[in-house]
Amino acid sequence: MSPCELERAVAEATGETRREIRRRGFQLLPETEAADDAEATVVDWDALEAERPVLFP
Repeated sequence: MSPCELERAVAEATGETRREIRRRGFQLLPETEAADDAEATVVDWDALEAERPVLFP
């Protein structure tokens, strides 16, 4: 996938302009880097919320 194709796909999915997508710096990760960092790029928001202290129970 070329950078132009990526910008077009992200713009269509988000409703943003290709210019905005380019400004935000979307880019493909090299295949080895993407495989190594797959776990690091996922956030389990439910688990994160469960770890937070409750101030007013």
